[in-house]
Amino acid sequence: MQYSAIRKMAQMSSQAGIISFSAGAPSVETFPAEEILGVTSKVLAGESQCALQYGATLGHSGLIDAVMELCAERGLPGVRREEVAITGGSQQALDLLGRILVDPGDTVFFELPSYIGAISVFRNLQARMVGVRQADDGIEIEDLVARIRQIRGEGGRAKVIYLIPNFQNPSGVTLSPAKRRKLLEVADEYDLLLVEDDPYGEVYFDSSQPADLVPVKSFDLGGRVIYISTFSKILAPGLRTGWVVAAAPIIEKLDLAKQACDLCGSMLDQRIVAECWKQGIIQKHLPGIRVFYQAKCRAMLNALVDHMPAGIQWTRPAGGLFLWLSLPRHLDSGELLLECLESERVSYVIGQPFHVNGEGSHTMRLAFSRENEDNIALGVQRLARVFKSHPG
Repeated sequence: MQYSAIRKMAQMSSQAGIISFSAGAPSVETFPAEEILGVTSKVLAGESQCALQYGATLGHSGLIDAVMELCAERGLPGVRREEVAITGGSQQALDLLGRILVDPGDTVFFELPSYIGAISVFRNLQARMVGVRQADDGIEIEDLVARIRQIRGEGGRAKVIYLIPNFQNPSGVTLSPAKRRKLLEVADEYDLLLVEDDPYGEVYFDSSQPADLVPVKSFDLGGRVIYISTFSKILAPGLRTGWVVAAAPIIEKLDLAKQACDLCGSMLDQRIVAECWKQGIIQKHLPGIRVFYQAKCRAMLNALVDHMPAGIQWTRPAGGLFLWLSLPRHLDSGELLLECLESERVSYVIGQPFHVNGEGSHTMRLAFSRENEDNIALGVQRLARVFKSHPG
């Protein structure tokens, strides 16, 4: 087991006066706290005996109903109750799925870069983790096929492809519609399961985007794709509530794993989230969340254009909470971090831990979710000052 680089940076950047581009949590300004207070009072007044008691391992039936409705809105109609499991956030979903799908030595394919939390899960399970290059429109299919063939040629057990298709953490990249279909074709051809992690798909900046964000699972006819999502980015992460949509036999095994893990999730949290959906609180707040993060992202992109020296590149996300910055290869983001913290009072997350192949020392993740627009501009200017002081 290894300590999360994100958690470590969150501790360092919590000091007073630090402009933090490291904390990738949603902004507290997006939480509908007053509405949640009212919903909580209603739930406790009317359902306290059930809300404060143990419940079904796979989740509160009212929340399963809400997930089925939300999935239909995302392009996944026809999801059945026996295909849904409620989890303690999407992180628990990843951990439980890893336990039932992967044996030590099995190969899991990751985008380069990929989500640290997923990397930690599969590392703890002693999986063999193989990185696949990523382009501006998502994972490179030809490189994926080459890696699969290499593993199979060596006699290895290729099991799972893990990806974040929408506004990926950490890169901000979105998988193109053409690649979504092609990726499923590859999984079919080589008999792989595909774990589709979609925590950011609702946080898009352009109202025309949803047509391009249809889940890979929407094309899945054989139950090969396992779809994960969460209410953390569209309601509040403190209500530890995520979900899995998968073929019924997979959900049955997940039920067994979850019984051994926590018996059941918080029935209070799940009822609160279900009631927030039923009352339309989530739906009402989503447009404002999108505008909120779009403004922050625009502020960061504008500041990068205005201040960064030549030779530095960055992604231009169309949603989510992050973007990805690449320095000239002679610079090491880990070595520069202490200087940025001490001399300029600004933080980021180094890029190497997001790479399962050990690369990425010249990269970093910048989160625009926490700071206001003035601090974003100031923080980028400070970063640029450090980078300019280390010419090639």
